[in-house]
Amino acid sequence: MQNRNGDLVSAQISVAGTVDFSGGNFKMDTPFCLKNDGETAVVLEVNLWGMPEGEFISTRFETGWNPEIIREIKKTSSATALVWGY
Repeated sequence: MQNRNGDLVSAQISVAGTVDFSGGNFKMDTPFCLKNDGETAVVLEVNLWGMPEGEFISTRFETGWNPEIIREIKKTSSATALVWGY
């Protein structure tokens, strides 16, 4: 599939891992989706794949997989159970 920007995207997740903020912001060189594996929604500041690098928006992530295609998540002090996937 292609998104509106013409980037190739998939509705399926075949690679996943735990979001780790120990090194600061969590960033990947490939677009990824985010799963909130916790029990309540969380609000995070993210840089979406189509946004200029360094620009962030605040977004609410419900539990389960969310539809946003992300490049970077700002480090948060909140305890979170987040999983990245693509």
